[in-house]
Amino acid sequence: MPAQVTVRMYDQQNLGDCFLLEFKDQGKLSYILIDFGSYETGNQERELEMANSIKSIVQDEPIIIVLTHQHKDHLSGFITAKEVIDTLNVADVWFSYLDDPKSKEGKAMREAMKKLLKTNDKIKEKTRVKFGEVESVKKMLKAKDAIDLFAEDQTGGQAYTNLIGLCKKTPQFLLPGQSFDLPRLPKNSVRVYVMGPPTDEKLLRKMNPSGDEAVHSLNAVSGMMNLETSSSLMLNALNAISPGEDSYETANFPFNKTFSFPLNDATKKLPVRDSYSAETWRRIDHEWLSEMGRMSLHLGNLTNNSSLVLAFELVEQEKVLLFVADAQIGNWKSWLDLSFNGSSVDAKDLLTRTVFYKAGHHSSHNATLAEGLDLMNEKELVIMIPINEEVSTKMNFAMLQQGMLKGYNRKSEGRVLRADTIFHKPKSASAFKFPFASSEKDFSPKVKIVKDKSKESHLYIEYVVK
Repeated sequence: MPAQVTVRMYDQQNLGDCFLLEFKDQGKLSYILIDFGSYETGNQERELEMANSIKSIVQDEPIIIVLTHQHKDHLSGFITAKEVIDTLNVADVWFSYLDDPKSKEGKAMREAMKKLLKTNDKIKEKTRVKFGEVESVKKMLKAKDAIDLFAEDQTGGQAYTNLIGLCKKTPQFLLPGQSFDLPRLPKNSVRVYVMGPPTDEKLLRKMNPSGDEAVHSLNAVSGMMNLETSSSLMLNALNAISPGEDSYETANFPFNKTFSFPLNDATKKLPVRDSYSAETWRRIDHEWLSEMGRMSLHLGNLTNNSSLVLAFELVEQEKVLLFVADAQIGNWKSWLDLSFNGSSVDAKDLLTRTVFYKAGHHSSHNATLAEGLDLMNEKELVIMIPINEEVSTKMNFAMLQQGMLKGYNRKSEGRVLRADTIFHKPKSASAFKFPFASSEKDFSPKVKIVKDKSKESHLYIEYVVK
């Protein structure tokens, strides 16, 4: 019997990624855990239940742990459930080459982030002193604490250290273009291909789609959300604090200080003061602070684009499973001409044989390249979305856009699974001009739902590729 893989997508009851892959061939097993995290804090009880489930499945078998990138919703479980994770027989840990302390590119990113965090600390403290009682400012300052890339005193650094300590040998820092047989399975059973992140700095910085790069119906969304990065944007952020007593104000206000004056002193200078005060939409008192939020989003996107991207090929069946983490458009575009060491296979070939796709960045607007999706095998394609609509809506994230879901459902003929609601059903079937697979006769019987300890909701969704 040829190799098969069981994919388990866990439901954090929160926003995050956690996938347990179980490969089988000729009586041999190989387990891989790809990420384990939740976006919101306070999810320890659920993460402990997930960790105990993983332990009960894997038991004492060797397991490979993959950390795709250092964002909380992909790694918090390695901290909160450490007591259980520590009992796993961790044979190897895989990171992106950007996490390698010896990586030139990784070092540059870490240095930039250290400067940003230092700058942010100064900005936050001065902002608290000046505007700390303003509710919108309080919310902004709280949001700023979510940055967690490449710093040991941040969440990402702590999880990284925990995983390094678990590994029985030197961890692997994977580079795009590498390919190798999956350990503990027969030779030429399952082949692993490393597709991202890119080594090209321009592609690493390219966050958003343009033109026909977007998944169908998303051009309008990506236009509004356009945060295409530039070197000047990062430099401005990193140099926002410069020597001098009032450099904070002059660097961050949207206009020269000579054109501003306190509202309380504005009676004589500003005849329309009463109207200005009464009609709050006219006021921009603290709107300049949103630049800090945009920079946080920009650097979060940069971290997403640094995601480790892996393709697993069931060699005999010529079927491919694609896990892109939170890779954004520059990461995707870097694969198109990618070849692999010791293999005649290229990335486009892998995409045409993809029968399982882990939706990029929780089905975000800028995390699936149209060209990549269109290459996938529509006859058998299944798409899993690690999403929690309640959290993503509350946070105003650009996820689960109707245009994105149209593309997914069109390509997979409705074989779309969501972590929160299991089967994705479009709000309006008439909005989709293509046939759906019958969930009762075709798709549903192939999906296993495992309940959590409450027996009222599911812990994970299971799908087998063979």
